[in-house]
Amino acid sequence: MDLKSLTYTSWARSTINDGDIESILRSARTNNPLDGLTGVLIFNGSAFMQVLEGAEQAVDDMVRKLEHDTRHFNFHVREQRLITERAFPDWSMAYLRLEDQEFVGDAAVQKALHRNLPDRTRNIIKGLTMSLAERTKV
Repeated sequence: MDLKSLTYTSWARSTINDGDIESILRSARTNNPLDGLTGVLIFNGSAFMQVLEGAEQAVDDMVRKLEHDTRHFNFHVREQRLITERAFPDWSMAYLRLEDQEFVGDAAVQKALHRNLPDRTRNIIKGLTMSLAERTKV
């Protein structure tokens, strides 16, 4: 089966709170295994970045849902490609928060970002998260 990896960014609505983040994670961790999706969600307090992995159709279906989620806006696909293996096979939805340009969260997820991702995807994540961090300091 062909697998797809897709990385997107979006801006959080100003009304988003910790309860919303918990709701997003709870929903993803419940529903993603049913759809065969895995990935990581990164949040810096203002912007989201997510890597989704799974069957092409499942990823595309999720993207259509995410594009209409009112908790964020300016949804932008940064990278998508076919893959032969997942970077996050064990996580229905890992979560990292970016604070002061440092990832806060599960050490295993942080290691996966450095070890399991192709250089291109890792560089996209690193560059975009740092860019987003700089933009939110203004």
